[in-house]
Amino acid sequence: MSSPTPSTTPNGRSSRVFSESDEIQILKCLIRATKFVPPPITTIGISTINRIVKRLNYKFSFSQINDKLRRLRDKYHKHARNRSLVRTHHDRRIFKLSKKVWGKKITQKKTEKVEERVEGGKELAERGKGDEFEKLEKFPYLVAEFSKVLPDNEVWKERMKGLEEEKLRKMDQDWIFIKVEEAKLVAKKAELIQLQIMELMGESGSANGVN
Repeated sequence: MSSPTPSTTPNGRSSRVFSESDEIQILKCLIRATKFVPPPITTIGISTINRIVKRLNYKFSFSQINDKLRRLRDKYHKHARNRSLVRTHHDRRIFKLSKKVWGKKITQKKTEKVEERVEGGKELAERGKGDEFEKLEKFPYLVAEFSKVLPDNEVWKERMKGLEEEKLRKMDQDWIFIKVEEAKLVAKKAELIQLQIMELMGESGSANGVN
């Protein structure tokens, strides 16, 4: 088993060390956070690093995690060039997880095919973009709720665009029903508190402006 990797502070002194378990958790969290982004991942956002910091119970600072990710990326590329360096079980696990983040580079032929498909469908995509936007505008309650729950994830919009309008209308109506019920509940709560205040306080409650 390989020894934990020491982390350093900006002044160069040794701080906490990353255990093998920490390295595995960092990569697994990174994979989950970027599962909708095809590898290789070239940029890791601030929110993703903060999520990893939280996942490790704040044992490490933002800068330590950021530096560790850079080291893991460099280690992966080094091992990818020379597989003989992947010696231990932990090395193999790290390499396998890292490949999901920084591996699977698109070859030149694949790139050319993708570019051809993009160019061929560009005009069609531009025509459909406005229609898709208008489609989601028809269901404001549904869109509003998903925007609150998944503010940093645009995948749900693409999934919605692929659904039939009848299905989206049903989902939107479900939220309208919830909003109506919430309004009724607020009104009932106000009525109940007014009634109970009157029962407890009597006329003094009205005199103090409660009623």
